[in-house]
Amino acid sequence: MDINSLFSRKKEITYIESRFLGTFFRLSYVTLFGVFLMSCQKQKTESESYYSIDREKIDEAFNKDKSKVLLDHLYVVVDSVTYSKLINDNRWKNTYASFDRGLPDFAAVNMHASTCYLRGHRHYIEILGPKNTYNESVGKSGIGFSLKNKEEHFHLGLKPKLKPSKSSLLQAVQTVQMPLRDYKYTWFKAFYTPSPGTSLHTWYAFYNPSFLDSLYGKHYTSYSREAFLEPNYKKKKLFNGVKEIYATCTLDDYLRIVQELKHLQCELLQRKGNILMIKGGDVILHIEPSDIVAYSRITKIICELNNADYSITRLGNLIITNQGNKSIWNLKNLYNNNL
Repeated sequence: MDINSLFSRKKEITYIESRFLGTFFRLSYVTLFGVFLMSCQKQKTESESYYSIDREKIDEAFNKDKSKVLLDHLYVVVDSVTYSKLINDNRWKNTYASFDRGLPDFAAVNMHASTCYLRGHRHYIEILGPKNTYNESVGKSGIGFSLKNKEEHFHLGLKPKLKPSKSSLLQAVQTVQMPLRDYKYTWFKAFYTPSPGTSLHTWYAFYNPSFLDSLYGKHYTSYSREAFLEPNYKKKKLFNGVKEIYATCTLDDYLRIVQELKHLQCELLQRKGNILMIKGGDVILHIEPSDIVAYSRITKIICELNNADYSITRLGNLIITNQGNKSIWNLKNLYNNNL
């Protein structure tokens, strides 16, 4: 019997019964309403939990569809005066970073070295003199990134996970081997975009952990930048790593580099006109187009220091200004003779 039927039988219901029933239905209504609220709250909680789990799954799936991009190192070719000052300034070398001549034995830098390497915790900077063995001309530079695909071990069939596109970007491949003792070992597999005439190279590479086995004589389950740099990195020295890179580019190089990072699904942090701030893993790249410069160049590098320092060092056309735990490399003077 419903509520309307009950109340239609007025003659059969006494005053007390009426009061009783009214109270009963009010209590029933409150109880039912409370149950309804609890049910809604439960459904809401379950719904929130459901969507939370869903988001986690979506994030996980999304991350599987992109390669992890991290800065490995960068290089700059400097003029003879700058290079001579750099390798001969013992005070700066002894305090700023660990220096060596690179693979295979990381020998100490001497007067005959045409290239030197500054070792940090995760990154290193390669500085080439004008008479370097690679025949790279003064003013040229390059940025190398490391790649890693989730749940994929190194093999020669590895490919970067790119944003779907019909573009020909990053389709060129080079597998680099390094002689260690009497055998050549595969160090990394690099992907790049052929850019004839460019002065700012970019490449993205998968690194082989077995190379570390051969280099250091112990087993590595995976390749990491820290593992490669650990034997030569000196924490007591200032240089820790690279935080930001500023580059001014020709229009062709600007479009190429921006599109490469876009295809690798790197995050655009900020845009001011045509000047872009892009997060490439643990480094921020500031890239600016120019229709005036004759060639692309790295104009400034901001590094992280292990300890606070406030010195200013001038090494020919390279000025390094330390501001606490930040170190600013100003390379603009390197290009004064050439736009």
